[in-house]
Amino acid sequence: MTWRRHPPVLSPVSARALFDGMGAAIGFRPDSSATVAAMLRRRYGAVDALLTDSGTSALILALKRLLPKGGTVAYPAYACIDLTTAALGAGVHVRLYDLDPVTLSPDLNSLRATIKRGVDVIVLAHLYGYPADVLSAQTLASEAGIPVIEDAAQGAGGKLHGELLGSLGDVAILSFGRGKGTTGGSGGAVLVKTALLANWTRQARNDLRAGSRGGADVLSLAAQGLLSHPSLYRLPASIPSLKLGEMVYHPPRSPRGMSTSSAAVLSRTMDLHEREVSERRHRALCLLASMTATRDVTPVRSISGGESGFLRLALLDSIGTRIPDASLGALRGYPMTLDQHPQLWPVLLSGERAGNGSRFLRDRLFTVPTHARVTRADLARLAKWLEGTPVIRVGAANA
Repeated sequence: MTWRRHPPVLSPVSARALFDGMGAAIGFRPDSSATVAAMLRRRYGAVDALLTDSGTSALILALKRLLPKGGTVAYPAYACIDLTTAALGAGVHVRLYDLDPVTLSPDLNSLRATIKRGVDVIVLAHLYGYPADVLSAQTLASEAGIPVIEDAAQGAGGKLHGELLGSLGDVAILSFGRGKGTTGGSGGAVLVKTALLANWTRQARNDLRAGSRGGADVLSLAAQGLLSHPSLYRLPASIPSLKLGEMVYHPPRSPRGMSTSSAAVLSRTMDLHEREVSERRHRALCLLASMTATRDVTPVRSISGGESGFLRLALLDSIGTRIPDASLGALRGYPMTLDQHPQLWPVLLSGERAGNGSRFLRDRLFTVPTHARVTRADLARLAKWLEGTPVIRVGAANA
C-alpha cells in the first residue's frame, strides 16, 4: 500500500487570496464583487455577470428567467447531480437527451428528438473541460425558437473555435466551487450577452438576498491547500463522512449573492487561470502521448474545433475490466445517469430515459488528474498503470 494519494482535481489558491478572503470575512477588506463581475465580463465578453452563492443557484435563476412556470428543460442524461437540484429549485419539468461517449458532446439526433417531444429551453453542459457542441445545439434550438443555457461550470478554460467556454451562449453558468479549476471556495455566476437579459440580471441583483461573510469557505480552502497535497490527501480521503470524490445530492435552497470572502478570493485566483490551464494541458498531453501501446483504454477526444481545458483527463474503459486506482487519482465518472436519481423522478417526464451513450459513460468513463501537483514521477506511474504495467508504489513495503 502506498501512502501517497492524489485528489482527482485541484484549484490553485495563493496565500494572498486566503489572506484577502479572511480579511473580507471579518470586515477588514472592502467587497470585491464589483471587481469580480468586471473581470468576468471582460474574460467572457458578457454584458453583465450576476454573482451567486453557487453554480447551482446561478442555474436555478437562469431557468426561472427563461422558462414559463412549470415549463420543460432538456438536460443531458449523463451529468452532475446538481442539475437535478437546479430543476427542483426552479420548479421545472425535465426531458433528457443522449451524449456521444466519444466526445462527451450532445448526440445531435437525440437532441433533435428531445426538442420535438417539447421543451422550452436546452441546457448544454461542458464536462471535465471538454467542449460541448454549443453552435450546433444553438442551430437546432433556433429552429425551434427556444434558448440554450451554456453550463460552463466545468468549462475549466476549454475553448471552441478559439472562444472560451462560457462565452458562447446568450446565457452561461459558471461555478467557482473548490473543484472547478478557478475557485473562490464557493460561488457561481450567470453571464448574459444581451441588453434585455442584462436588465433582468440588474433587477435580480437587487432582489437577491445578500451573501454571507463566508469565513467557513476561507477556512475550508486553507484546509484544502494543506490536505490536498498527495502526501496528506489520504487522511481526508479515508473519512467516509466527507464523501470526497462521491456524487452527493444537495436539496435546493433559495439563491443568494456570492459571499464577500469568495469574491475576495476569486479576485486573486482568477489571475492564476491561464497558468493553471496551461499546466493541465501539458500533463494531459504527456499522458496522451504515452498511451500509444494502451489497448483497453480510449481517450475521450474534443469535437472538431474544440480544445479541452482538461479539468481532468477523461478516458473510456474499452472492454469493461479497468479498475481505477484511487491512489493515482483515477476515479470513475458519475455512477448514475440522471434518470436514475430518485430525487429527479417527481419532475422527470414520463418515458424519459438515458440513451445508450449516456449509459456507456456511466459504466465505462473514468478520469485521471492533470493538476499542478501531479509530478513527472506521477505521470510516469499513471502511464504505466494505463499501459497495464504493475506500478511500483512509493512507500510500499519492499519497494
